[in-house]
Amino acid sequence: MSSNNIKLENSGLTAELCFSAFLKLPEAEKETFISRFLNNINNNAVAISSTGKVLSKKQYIAHIESIRKEVNEGNFISHDDILENME
Repeated sequence: MSSNNIKLENSGLTAELCFSAFLKLPEAEKETFISRFLNNINNNAVAISSTGKVLSKKQYIAHIESIRKEVNEGNFISHDDILENME
């Protein structure tokens, strides 16, 4: 059985059947399958930036970390400051 043959189509494949099939794979194919699975998760879009850019999980985490750094350095406008400037 090859990991390329494990497909989630309209076949009614359950988690139990998928896991059972996975366990029957040779160790090298299990590693390949897990690697491909994790790579797929890490590269899928999980967010869209305020400018409309699609972000992967890694990009989103990096984006949030850069925002956190700016806030910690005081580079932000508070809600109160915005309200004061509106008056």
